[in-house]
Amino acid sequence: MMEHTEKIAYLKALIYIATADDTIDESEREKFSQLGHIYGLNEDEINSIADSVINKTETLEEILGNISTRQTKLLLVYDLLAICYADGCYSLAEKNAMRSIVNMLHIEEEKLTALEEVIEESTVLNKKLETILEK
Repeated sequence: MMEHTEKIAYLKALIYIATADDTIDESEREKFSQLGHIYGLNEDEINSIADSVINKTETLEEILGNISTRQTKLLLVYDLLAICYADGCYSLAEKNAMRSIVNMLHIEEEKLTALEEVIEESTVLNKKLETILEK
């Protein structure tokens, strides 16, 4: 189970990646709002976390320094990728930010590549599913 400080750092990292391309679209904001609620944070906490990241009150290194366990780090990388893909475009800025993040977390780049492949595949499957279900 994540500590409160780890939850806050986790959400800050998610918002940080969402702002990597200098735009936060509605789907991205919705995604980290949902995650904030999942981690037991209220709307005020989520908004103040978002503001602190948008105003760059901490560096990414400082934020990630509060995340300690490997499992949480791997889950974070996965959730960060999900946010990158949320708007349907995994931009070069986002790719570069993700490379920096795994390095800061001391996670192997192979893990990132493997997760990127899984998300690409699941995106394709979701599109197929929507076609079949006529969505």
